[in-house]
Amino acid sequence: MGQTVTILGVEVSSRTMAETVEEALRLMACRRGQIVTANAEILYTAHRDKDFYAVLREAELITADGMGAVLAARLLGHPVPERVSGYDLLLQLAGRAAERGLRVFLLGGKPGVAEKAALKLRALYPGLQIAGTRHGYFTDSEVTAVISEVTASSPDLLLAALGLRGEFLLARHKDALHCASMQVGGSFDVLAGVAERAPLYLQRAGLEWAFRLYKEPWRYKRMLSLPKFIVTVLLTRSQRQEREVKK
Repeated sequence: MGQTVTILGVEVSSRTMAETVEEALRLMACRRGQIVTANAEILYTAHRDKDFYAVLREAELITADGMGAVLAARLLGHPVPERVSGYDLLLQLAGRAAERGLRVFLLGGKPGVAEKAALKLRALYPGLQIAGTRHGYFTDSEVTAVISEVTASSPDLLLAALGLRGEFLLARHKDALHCASMQVGGSFDVLAGVAERAPLYLQRAGLEWAFRLYKEPWRYKRMLSLPKFIVTVLLTRSQRQEREVKK
């Protein structure tokens, strides 16, 4: 994976945003590759779930999305140059896709959300080619049909908002998709105007999670993964230091 820092066994890219965009464009040119924007919840889940860990091990590019991942890298003595958030990376890639005539498919969210997000992206980046859109409400028995719908549109990049199962789905069908893919969390909702992103000063302060919790208090259980993640990273660092002392 190149320039990386290992966080709880997961290789997270230590590239800048600009470097990450170039690497993602390379994957798009190869028409294959899973991009994962990893926050504390994703990394902690991988630490506890061997099946999910296996998915991340096979991903072609994992970014430090969220201050939890950035802080963890710093605590481990290998700081990343900057946070590479999924939403900002999405916008960067959409802009470059518009410049290069590349096609993007939006998959996920509630009915109508992906379509509104696509309209917003077209408004932001005139000339962007939307290969197609589809909501994320489909059953396991419909997955094959959904994958066929995506591949029939010949996208260069698949943007998905399917929750945790989306990472498994993208990994499982990586070869069949014949395009680069990336999960984008709640980005479709923000683009569609359904949800609001934290003000820039909170983003820069690393408090976007607090704004999200304020807006969506029912997410508090998911937010608990952040302190658990940091404690686990600290314990891992301590154990590593003890082993080094004994050598």
